[in-house]
Amino acid sequence: MDYKAYTLIGILLASLALVVPIGTTYAQTDAATTDEAEVPAINATGGGEWTPFDLTAGGQTHPIEYMITGGSVENMTIHGENQTLGVTINSMSNGTLALRLPREVIDSKTAEGSDADFAAFIDNAEYEQPGEIEPAEDTRTLLIGFPAGAGSIDVIGTSVIPEFNTIAVIVLAVAIVGIVIATARHGWFNIGQRM
Repeated sequence: MDYKAYTLIGILLASLALVVPIGTTYAQTDAATTDEAEVPAINATGGGEWTPFDLTAGGQTHPIEYMITGGSVENMTIHGENQTLGVTINSMSNGTLALRLPREVIDSKTAEGSDADFAAFIDNAEYEQPGEIEPAEDTRTLLIGFPAGAGSIDVIGTSVIPEFNTIAVIVLAVAIVGIVIATARHGWFNIGQRM
């Protein structure tokens, strides 16, 4: 094997490292937004209408229920590389977003397996700490106050459902290995002169 094959194997390993989600630990900082909204009372166990949002991740659809005051929810996305649920909102005034998060979609746990606090960012500024209603066995309910004009809320946990299912990762790995083998045997992609 010459240096080209080693280079391509290195590229293969780097590509796989980018595809496979790696657990990330986030440090909590004392910085908080100065214009956080006061959290109005939302009765998250009743008295309001929960609206389902169909979140698609890993080739499956997962309903995420929410209630919002002072705005509307435009979109939700899951980001496996940093264990984040991104919520795009259109806020007209100070308000509150209540999210009922299924544990199979996103959760926040300590190393010992007990529940840990979620972190939240509003327009990329850390929110002091989202409020949480007593967690259930299969869901956790968060309350996040936001100021008028806010456009995005990111909820960060310690685990999320993968964006790509296992078959997609296997297909990618097989394709990259095929490229490496073809390149090593046929000398395609001459990187430099041979020594």
